[in-house]
Amino acid sequence: MTLKARRRPDANAITEAALGQKSIEEKSPTIGSSRGMEALEAARRVAPQLPPAEIEPKDQSVNHNMRVRKSTLRALGKAAAESGMSVKQFIMSAVAEKGVNVAPADLVNGSITPWKDR
Repeated sequence: MTLKARRRPDANAITEAALGQKSIEEKSPTIGSSRGMEALEAARRVAPQLPPAEIEPKDQSVNHNMRVRKSTLRALGKAAAESGMSVKQFIMSAVAEKGVNVAPADLVNGSITPWKDR
């Protein structure tokens, strides 16, 4: 199997497109966009009565770091331990009580996996 060389826009074409002077597609149409349009048209022909599919984005876990004083962290740890929760679960529960939509997975008392077991 041999791969075909594909024309890619150079920096000038990208800059012109960003400034609204020219479209990158004018210079080199992408194959992916035509395949996507073909798939969409095929779906419309097969079942025109169905609404378009909606894909929910994956709710991935991300890090959020916050600097607090040692005394604050000790107080959070003590309050969480008295409630039988982790500090994260304690904070997320308080945030949820204030009306913020917190993902259910963030309200679970999860344990930290040791590095050797990862």
